Amino acid sequence: MEVRFSDDEIAEALTVLVNRMADEAGLSDKDRAMLKRWRSSKMKLGGDDMEDLVRKANDDFAQGLQRRQRSQIRKPDWVD
Repeated sequence: MEVRFSDDEIAEALTVLVNRMADEAGLSDKDRAMLKRWRSSKMKLGGDDMEDLVRKANDDFAQGLQRRQRSQIRKPDWVD
C-alpha cells in the first residue's frame, strides 16, 4: 500500500500545525507575525524547502506504514 501526500496537502498541514503551535505557545503578535513570514517566505509551494518537506514527510509516512505492516505479520494471533 502506498500513500503519497501532495505539495498542497503538506502545505496545508504545515499551516495548521504552525498556527496551532503559535496559539498554544502564547506568542506575542510580533513573534506570531515573524513565524507567519517565515512560513510564507521559506515554505512556498514549489520551493526547495517545501519540496524537501514533502519528500521527507512521504518517506517517513511510508517507512511507518512498512514498519506497521511488518509488525502485524510477526504478531501472534492470540495477541491483540
